[in-house]
Amino acid sequence: MGLRRQAREAALQALFMCDSLGTWDSDSAKFCLEHFNVPEQVNEYALSLCKGVIENLPQVDSHISCASEHWSLARMARVDRSLLRLATFEIAWCADVPVNVSIDEAIEIAKRFGADSSPLFVNGVLDRVATTLRDKVEIENVPSQEEEEVVSPPAAKAALDAAATDSSE
Repeated sequence: MGLRRQAREAALQALFMCDSLGTWDSDSAKFCLEHFNVPEQVNEYALSLCKGVIENLPQVDSHISCASEHWSLARMARVDRSLLRLATFEIAWCADVPVNVSIDEAIEIAKRFGADSSPLFVNGVLDRVATTLRDKVEIENVPSQEEEEVVSPPAAKAALDAAATDSSE
């Protein structure tokens, strides 16, 4: 098992504990990781994942809620909810981790820690989270007509207009 997988599993356990106790702070996550004797090279990434989820919890939960049709966060199994939070944070905020890696890792961890139905559920929700975020980025990156006119030099616009006139004659 790779170091990042170990870190994700350790982070999952720390987030599970935070969720169980209702104490959403980095110190609780750090305490949990120390309690489980997580190796130093694993601890750093695990703690960064926990801090990221904790610091962005409202946005993370919003992404999950929007993607999970007919399932409120409160209704989800705590393991699934914690894993979804972890993977959603990775998908939305960790540009160095490919989306498919985050989803695949979450599915594998769900097989180990979740119920029989967890891998399928986690896959479905995370796929919707990723699709929604990808669509949002694509929409944000489409320039408006005003932006296009500002960006387009007048000479280029005149040349295009002239070319269109020439081809229609």
